[in-house]
Amino acid sequence: MDNYLKKQLYHWVFHKIKSNPKKFGGDFSNPLIMMEYLKEFYYSYRIYELEPELMSVITTISRIKNKILKKYPQLDFRVKYKKKKKLNTPYR
Repeated sequence: MDNYLKKQLYHWVFHKIKSNPKKFGGDFSNPLIMMEYLKEFYYSYRIYELEPELMSVITTISRIKNKILKKYPQLDFRVKYKKKKKLNTPYR
């Protein structure tokens, strides 16, 4: 996948998350954002007609989404996999 497509995907994913952070920035948002991509760009295809490269694009969308949520925590509504804050108290 070339860098131009990755940049386009980044902007698309960012705007999707920003438009509905609870839907696309939540715990179960990976399949939702992937499905949204398929609906927008491959609406005329049937699942068995999709090419293997598409799965690479979908995986990239998921990775980009996770990077965006890490960079913009105000859009991150995930609870399930967030790291728990550790208390810095020494053990006795």
